[in-house]
Amino acid sequence: MEGVHSDDDIRDLLCARVDTVYHPVGTAKMGVNNPLAVVDPKLKVYGLDGLRVVDASIMPTLIGGNTNAPAIMIGEKAADMIRAEMRAN
Repeated sequence: MEGVHSDDDIRDLLCARVDTVYHPVGTAKMGVNNPLAVVDPKLKVYGLDGLRVVDASIMPTLIGGNTNAPAIMIGEKAADMIRAEMRAN
């Protein structure tokens, strides 16, 4: 490519031209006994009390449709889990 002579040039070109048309998901892996997991099955962040991840980032892969409805469902499920925990205490 003309004008691209260094790693910095490549980074600058990528920042200027690369974009996604997808909704990012999968950045907060859910799991048990997995060193890469960020949240447990109750969406609680490992190592931090009182913090949950309640959005599309817990989805393992991008779905075939829009992520809005699944993200709402994740929020509703989290609200149910939080309410259940509050009643148990």
